[in-house]
Amino acid sequence: MTPRMLGKGYRSGNGNFQNMIFLSLTLHVVVVALILVSVPTTSRHLTFGAAYSVQLVGSEAVMPSQETSSLSDILESKKTSDAIIIKRKISSIYSSPLKTPATQKLDVEKAVGALRQKERAPGKTKENAPASGRTAMTDAEVNAQANEYIETVWSRVKQNWSIPQSLLPDNNITTIVDVRIARNGALLYAGFEKRSGNRYFDDSALRAVKKSGPFPPLPHWIRDNHIEIGIRFHSSELR
Repeated sequence: MTPRMLGKGYRSGNGNFQNMIFLSLTLHVVVVALILVSVPTTSRHLTFGAAYSVQLVGSEAVMPSQETSSLSDILESKKTSDAIIIKRKISSIYSSPLKTPATQKLDVEKAVGALRQKERAPGKTKENAPASGRTAMTDAEVNAQANEYIETVWSRVKQNWSIPQSLLPDNNITTIVDVRIARNGALLYAGFEKRSGNRYFDDSALRAVKKSGPFPPLPHWIRDNHIEIGIRFHSSELR
């Protein structure tokens, strides 16, 4: 009786041990399978997803700023200076006023009288040839030639205009100086038409105008004894 009891107990203990081994192997297999399945998915997400998102966001963030800066440089390079303001219309000695019917009739009578005088004194036709062979100038031609003189004036004033960078305001300001130039180029008057509110800036502009005189004589075709202009000073010119 004793040997049978021992044999059954041994068999029962051996079966439990095998079940434990089987369960342990099953758990290991499940754990390993989960690791193998989960790791590739995580690596793909971190490797490809993050790289694409960073690259796309970076390119979109950088490119517009580069295009904006280059566009502003182009626009800045195309800006022209409008420093000079013509205060009074410049009249030319070659400009002809509009003729009324009455003046046209007088001109015809003068022309007929001139022809009669030429017939009476043919030898003097060359000497009395009118010096008014110069054609009348249009307003556009007058303005074009006036701009050449004005550019000369502004170039000389700008060379004498300076102010320390430490005294320049952060925002752009403007002051306008009235200038009157005589026929011989002498500076007749210089004063403020508009102040910027910055005393150092305004004084530097007025000082530059006074230092630049006398200016070149007025062109011979200008009828007036003097011209009046306004010089607009932008603080951006000194940056």
